[in-house]
Amino acid sequence: MSSLLGFYGLSLLDALNPSALAVTLFLLLRGGPFRTRVLTYVSAIFTTYLLLGLLIYFGLDGFLRIADTEFAERAGYALAALGGSAMLLYALFPPESAKRGLPKLPERLPLGAVFGVGVTITIAEFSTALPYLGALGILRGFTSDALVALPLLASYVAIFVLPPLLLMAGFGMFERTLRPRMRRWLDKRAEKKDDTWLWLLGIVGFLLASRGVQYYLGVFGLS
Repeated sequence: MSSLLGFYGLSLLDALNPSALAVTLFLLLRGGPFRTRVLTYVSAIFTTYLLLGLLIYFGLDGFLRIADTEFAERAGYALAALGGSAMLLYALFPPESAKRGLPKLPERLPLGAVFGVGVTITIAEFSTALPYLGALGILRGFTSDALVALPLLASYVAIFVLPPLLLMAGFGMFERTLRPRMRRWLDKRAEKKDDTWLWLLGIVGFLLASRGVQYYLGVFGLS
């Protein structure tokens, strides 16, 4: 019983996921029907997190160590250097259309893209999911029966994705009040020639590029 208390205690800690809440908030603010896209995003997190957990529980996590290889490390830093440089150059020398403010995204985002974002973010952050890894260790010690482990693991992941669902439910309850205010705020931002997003893009690009460049300077013995 104490093992299960620790198991579910870690699920509550794991549920405090800022990136999941941030993406959910973004999906809510796009306007239009939001429930389908939030549920699509949450289902992507749930499916990916559960599958990764099952792979580790059943000892099939060897392929996850691919990310620890030198080739993968160098490829990651190369992408950071190239992608960051592109972002920085775009921020420094933006086209005229970009100077008019943050580009307007379509209200009806493709659900496939939303699902892909959920899968990608979940995989990218999995190496930092220490509560989940600890819970999997507890689960392995608690039971070796797959029929017992599967519902327990599914309930853990259900708790993990609960905050985005609660955020969606709260937004739905107060939508009539919140949506007009957000619409007015977004319209005001669209009317202004605000280049704040270019500054943010440039800062993020610089940080990414500098990390990649510093890594390769070390590789070639130039730092």
